[in-house]
Amino acid sequence: MAVKRTSSAERLHGREKLLAQLQGAAMTGKTVLVFGPIGIGKTAILRELQRRVAAAGRPCGYASRVTALGDVTRALGDAYPEVSAHERTQRSYRASLRMAVEVRPGVLLLDHLARAGTGLRGFLRSLQGTGLGVLLAGDVEYPRDRARLRELRLAYREEEVPPLTPRQLRRVLEDGLRARTLPWPLGERDRAVLLDAAQGRPGRVVAFAERLADAQYWEDGHLRVARLTGDVWNVETARYLA
Repeated sequence: MAVKRTSSAERLHGREKLLAQLQGAAMTGKTVLVFGPIGIGKTAILRELQRRVAAAGRPCGYASRVTALGDVTRALGDAYPEVSAHERTQRSYRASLRMAVEVRPGVLLLDHLARAGTGLRGFLRSLQGTGLGVLLAGDVEYPRDRARLRELRLAYREEEVPPLTPRQLRRVLEDGLRARTLPWPLGERDRAVLLDAAQGRPGRVVAFAERLADAQYWEDGHLRVARLTGDVWNVETARYLA
């Protein structure tokens, strides 16, 4: 059975004010740490900002996961394709990218910041003052995660992505359900259980909706809620530990 994936726009309900704040910071050359638990919507926010920045005609680079300096270099290279890396050292390439930023400041979106060694931190700090806006997204499940990100000392300011309200989550779920055909109707009681299990995380609701079309999560017309939520949480755990 073909499954249509839920678009990022369908999980951005209730994020308008935050998106405007982050876009304003990025466009004025600020560095912001965006943090929150897995599934809270950080990637959807960064992808929407990527769309908006590109629509405004500004250079924009995106890295889906950041663990090393090379991830940042590739993202910045995507934003400034006119700078060639051919037959050059990485150090020389990064120096030319920095000059391109000074001429035409853009935005760098770094998702799932997992690790940041000395070289990565040094390069990002060298870009401060060039006009480049940098948004760093980090997964924060526990207080120690936030402390670890703060210790990197890379951000000008911090923005926590808040949980959505039950009403906003329901809208995300209904949008997701319209995109697929279910083996059986989803009852109101199961809807309520799934929304409660989401704990304010739209990404978790999207993951629930994507799996509802799979017959393995149904039995005699009833949703196997424990199996569905367990599988989603296992995926989140794997991402957190990666």
